[in-house]
Amino acid sequence: MSAVLNISKLATRRVLPRAGLAQKKDFVAKALCPRILVVSSADITDSCQVNNLESLAELIEPFGQDVSTQITIQDGQGAPYFLDKINIRFISDFVIEKQKQLSNAEVDGLVKNCVIGSAAADSADPAFMKDGSGIDKEVAANEEISIWSPWYTLFRQQWVNSMQASEHESFMHPVACLLAVSGSDADPVGSLRNLANHPVVRRAQTQSFAGTNMMLFYMVVHDERRATDTHNVDHRFDQVRKAFGQNCSLLRINSNTDLIGASDSSERTKISGIWSNSRAALQPLAPVSEKVYGGMLTMRDVAALRDAVKQMMVRGVIPHMQYVVRQLSDHTANQRRGITGRLFSAGRRYFGNAGKASSMLTGVDGETYFRYDSPEAMMRQLADYSFMLKDFRFAQSVYQVARRDFLAEKAWKCYAGAQEMVGLCKLMWEIQATKAEFDSNFDDAITIYLHKSHCSHPFLAIRSVILYYELLKHHKMLTYAPVALSRVPRVHVSLNALMSEQAAYSFLKFTPRPEVRKFSFYAMIASQQFQRADMGEMAHRCLRMVKHALATPAGLHSQSRAEEDEKAGYTEEKKLGIAQADAPDQSSSSSSSSEVTTRSSWAAIDSFVNHELGRQCMAAQNYDEALQYFMALMSDDKIPPKLQNKYLQELLQL
Repeated sequence: MSAVLNISKLATRRVLPRAGLAQKKDFVAKALCPRILVVSSADITDSCQVNNLESLAELIEPFGQDVSTQITIQDGQGAPYFLDKINIRFISDFVIEKQKQLSNAEVDGLVKNCVIGSAAADSADPAFMKDGSGIDKEVAANEEISIWSPWYTLFRQQWVNSMQASEHESFMHPVACLLAVSGSDADPVGSLRNLANHPVVRRAQTQSFAGTNMMLFYMVVHDERRATDTHNVDHRFDQVRKAFGQNCSLLRINSNTDLIGASDSSERTKISGIWSNSRAALQPLAPVSEKVYGGMLTMRDVAALRDAVKQMMVRGVIPHMQYVVRQLSDHTANQRRGITGRLFSAGRRYFGNAGKASSMLTGVDGETYFRYDSPEAMMRQLADYSFMLKDFRFAQSVYQVARRDFLAEKAWKCYAGAQEMVGLCKLMWEIQATKAEFDSNFDDAITIYLHKSHCSHPFLAIRSVILYYELLKHHKMLTYAPVALSRVPRVHVSLNALMSEQAAYSFLKFTPRPEVRKFSFYAMIASQQFQRADMGEMAHRCLRMVKHALATPAGLHSQSRAEEDEKAGYTEEKKLGIAQADAPDQSSSSSSSSEVTTRSSWAAIDSFVNHELGRQCMAAQNYDEALQYFMALMSDDKIPPKLQNKYLQELLQL
């Protein structure tokens, strides 16, 4: 193992491929990063609770983000590459349970909480909306989409972080286990052995991909508040190291109340912010706590915690993952050997069905999956570990082989997962890929998750859409985003509204010029969907964006309306069908929508937007603003008299 992680002279003689990631790709890497199970003694839990933290996992959680490794490792084919950083998550328990199916009301509640948790929907319009002069194309091109819709950022974070472990992939499974005892423990070796037999550890070894081969890392935590005898601590740590080898570390902290008065208040705020920010990232919708985290710690303790996590990763976890990759690569060599492997698999399938059947099991959700010691599951684990170590090229090749075996056995959830990961690898690996090379992977995976599996898996399907969209933004390939975002389940109206809003923003990022008409079309669809989900403020905001888009000078449009529609594959019939499917179930709105489709001028759409905005203001009892929109309708000489009379009757109701 040491040879794999040796920063050899080769690293200083030539430039090695780097595994660094940009921000949007980093979101994907964090979502699918290694997990480490943490089990500690009661004494350590005591020290954590003094700092308003429930467990050792919470104490070290912030330091698992962007761990600076700066090491050279080998990819699946033995070639060296440079791993500059890695992300890890710490968990206190591990269990595989059936993913709960969310109802429409629960999804609507989640979206509403994201809107409320980020900012009020009507607090500020996007900066690209210029008063009375349309859309500022320079602002639209330079600003990030996340600035225009912070509620989507909260939603994606909450959704990805709420994913549960599944038998078809090893991403949410622990790759190692951290066992920790106090430095004041008279028998640290015996206590660590007892922790190794803890029910949580046993369950993880039974249910996880790592199994009984899960690496155990041993830590002695010396809190000077509990014991000041440094000599005894060093002696006890030497005993631990002799008993368990090199996978050990000594963490020194001092959660002493006497240090509080001596600490600067700005330092207290800074230290507490480390845990507050970490909790906000992992639980974005959790109530803001007034607690002061790490109140008994100093910046020296923070540095010690960060270094302890780094040393555990560099000396223990990453070498172990590399060792597992080498072992699995040897065990699955026949399956990955091309035609020889295919002939071997075909012969086993036709003449060895009994052995194959014994390796296939039924999961907690009724889906077929493979025993963790079967060649198919080992290939999936091999690919997942390579992906977590950012060896995307090798991971893609293994996923492709595993995908073929999953398809042959009709293990649909496993097949969909492999398809999804093939697409992610193609986009995470910095190569120029065409849409056909990755979009079909995501389309196939999402379709199977929703329709072809034993039961529907909307959590996985929506996760796939979210990760795909983030990588499209990273590669500036937003021309594919509207179609990708439309693949979320249609039954969740608020979720579709959220995705339609993102699709609308994508059109403002088109090059060389934004396509404002398509932006308006999708923003109008989002408005109707938000209205159906009883999110009136969001619907009103989307329509205000449409109104600004209608005021955009004609010179901003790069193509004629017909040319834009033909390019995107939208016919008038298709537009009409989408609008009718998403329109609110109200007769007055339906008649107005029909008026829009029968008259082709943009003035007709402008009158439709004014009417909808006026009605929404009336519903919100904002009568002054409603009057302005209805007066604009009455002064429009392009509106037919019969329709104008209808608007007049509504105006008189004010």
